[in-house]
Amino acid sequence: MGIKILKLSNGDVRFEADVRIQGVDRKTATFDTRDAAEEFIRSVTAAARTAKRSSAVYRLAQKAKIGGQRTYDRALLADVIAAFVESPKCSARCAKDLIPVVNLIGKVTVEQANEAWTESYVAKARVTKTHIGTAYSYSTIRGQVASLIVACKWWAKQNGVRDPIIEISTACFPKNWENKRDRRLEDGEYDRIMNRISHRRNHSAHWRCLVDLCLETGARQQELVLARWSEMTRDDQLWKIPAEHTKKKKERRVPLSGKARAIIVELRSLRQPGDERIFQVFPKPNWVSHHFGRIVKATGVVDFRFHDLRHEAISRMSIDKPKAPIKAIMEIVGHQTYQAFTRYSHLRDDELIGLLD
Repeated sequence: MGIKILKLSNGDVRFEADVRIQGVDRKTATFDTRDAAEEFIRSVTAAARTAKRSSAVYRLAQKAKIGGQRTYDRALLADVIAAFVESPKCSARCAKDLIPVVNLIGKVTVEQANEAWTESYVAKARVTKTHIGTAYSYSTIRGQVASLIVACKWWAKQNGVRDPIIEISTACFPKNWENKRDRRLEDGEYDRIMNRISHRRNHSAHWRCLVDLCLETGARQQELVLARWSEMTRDDQLWKIPAEHTKKKKERRVPLSGKARAIIVELRSLRQPGDERIFQVFPKPNWVSHHFGRIVKATGVVDFRFHDLRHEAISRMSIDKPKAPIKAIMEIVGHQTYQAFTRYSHLRDDELIGLLD
């Protein structure tokens, strides 16, 4: 599967899309633009996945009529996943975790999916490139494994199997796999990043506002990039982030500081007629992550990601907002447990010195 660039004798360039999917006839087509070729690949791949899921749903529906332990054990795990994703019991989160899994698990049955198989699956996922060109992280794989277990439990229920033995687990994960980050902005790094942004030819003001609004609110990248003007309430004093934009799929209310409100005022001055999104100039969250990485790299700042701005923001809130109880800060930034909050709050030595005087 890929795109081949064809140079014609008259100097023109064409893009040949070649789609090869196991069990599906090979499809090729030539287009004038790369975007058109990529869209062809996406549409063919999506159609193949839909057909695969539909056939799996039918096969498992017939098997479930027989039911029992034997039927449960011998079903292909790929079929179970496809059928579960189509069922009303599958949450949006599970569906997101499981759709990429189908292409990695092979022809393993539910019975064969044990700890040894999980280990081989994890190893394969760790070297498989995602749609953004990076390997699957352990945190992503953990979500996939958890959703696999949910799918197996669903299949057991379809067959009337009580207390199914499920050996899929994260026991094979290496120690300290979570790779907890504690990266914050060091002296001068914010100025270097902002200086680089100011020299951008396109949307430098939007980039500056995006970074500063993240530092003022601690919001996640997708919450910022997908934010709409309708979410700003109470004269821009309160930002109501809808459930569909949040990680936990729960609405969140974020009070806006004086600086945050000033940023919103500037963004309103940049707004074009018909713009519903606040950061309309940024196509999608992953695009922002990629281009922010390029901005940071050009400054010489090492190992700083857009998500690290959230760490910086929450750390600042912990020390700079004494009137705000920890519970309130947790609700504002979307942390449901104190353990999650402490992973993001990292205080420096200079911030601790004199704190108890």
